[in-house]
Amino acid sequence: MKVLVVFAHPSHESFNYALLKAFVSGAKKAGHEVDIIDLYKDNFDPVLRKTRHGGEMNPQAVAYQEKIKQTDWLAFIFPIFWYRGPAILEGFFDQVFDAGFAFKYKKILGGLISKPIGLLPVNKAVVIETYGGPGWFYKLFFFRIPWARVKSVLKFCGIRKFIHHPCYSVLNTHEKALKKCLNSIENIGKRLK
Repeated sequence: MKVLVVFAHPSHESFNYALLKAFVSGAKKAGHEVDIIDLYKDNFDPVLRKTRHGGEMNPQAVAYQEKIKQTDWLAFIFPIFWYRGPAILEGFFDQVFDAGFAFKYKKILGGLISKPIGLLPVNKAVVIETYGGPGWFYKLFFFRIPWARVKSVLKFCGIRKFIHHPCYSVLNTHEKALKKCLNSIENIGKRLK
């Protein structure tokens, strides 16, 4: 199988990068072919310039769409900044998950209502995000808002199978717990089917 990882962290010295390496290692051990979109390394421009009213499509976004067409699993690895993914990831969704590629609207009830139809050529995704604070804080006060936002975008575009693994308190966790998290992420890569 082919796995495409979208990595959205600016540092290759970060725990997020260690998660990326662990996930890729697991997927490769399972015999999967892995490709990586490193948004910061690619210097991806997150500013949307094409809308239904005009503008040109970002060539990088078109290239990313071609990669998505050839994959069986999409994976996303990113930190949470201010209760959302990084702006570069938001820009990725804005541009790559474009109308006509990732979704379309179908008129129903005699054209009175438009129903969204997901078009992504892949229907399975892994979402791994890191948080600076403890899990209980986000679950109690913010109802998993960051995960819900990403899941909503993916479901809207046709993703039906999800593997979700949040990594909490990465700034204040001891080495043993971080290694346990890395092992969990490697095992996720190994178990993709």
